[in-house]
Amino acid sequence: MLEFSSDTEMGRVRGLADELFEHVLYDEEPLFVSDEATLWGVSMSDVDEVLERCRKYYRVPISLEETQRLPLWKLLRLVDERRKVLAETAKK
Repeated sequence: MLEFSSDTEMGRVRGLADELFEHVLYDEEPLFVSDEATLWGVSMSDVDEVLERCRKYYRVPISLEETQRLPLWKLLRLVDERRKVLAETAKK
């Protein structure tokens, strides 16, 4: 029997994940993303290219270390928080 890890947390950030695959990883089409997957578990693209796409689209800093260490769902939440802080700062 084939076993999969949970995807509960990924389900909670579905909108953020959809945004990632539409605007950053547009050449990737994962069938299943578990809560344990990192960005590099779902992307086969060049590391520098993906980091540059992330920086251009999200307009916030994202380090290679964060993409390697954090599960994708945590990374997406972190990036979203950074965008919100940047937007609030820009309003002032």
